[in-house]
Amino acid sequence: MTHASERDFYSVPQAAKRLGVSPSTVWRWIEADRLPAYRVGPKNIRIKKQDLDRVVQPARATRKKEGSTMERIRIEQPSKQEIARRQALVQKILANRTKRVISPLTTTDLVQQVREQEYSSYGKPRTARYRPSGRCLSRG
Repeated sequence: MTHASERDFYSVPQAAKRLGVSPSTVWRWIEADRLPAYRVGPKNIRIKKQDLDRVVQPARATRKKEGSTMERIRIEQPSKQEIARRQALVQKILANRTKRVISPLTTTDLVQQVREQEYSSYGKPRTARYRPSGRCLSRG
């Protein structure tokens, strides 16, 4: 290499020192193809100055300030038709709320539901009358 072109290339430790990171970080970037590296001879790895400059980027992209968010958002008043549609929708939702229970069912509620299902399927169950001795007197 000539003297002028040697300044255009850095070794891994030199590149790390220039970027303010450890040499192992530079090696990870080379392995992840984030930083191109070139082999010079059997053992030497060199990194171009231009490639190092490309690795350094601003953390956030700068953009022009276009005013506050509220200035950019234009809010229009809804039409009378839209207001009527929204009010009708609210009334429909409120009517549905009274029909549906969203609270969890208690054990008593569950037993009552099962009994109602059984009554509708099999009819009302017959009750048995018992003697004080525990023997059945009659059914019906």
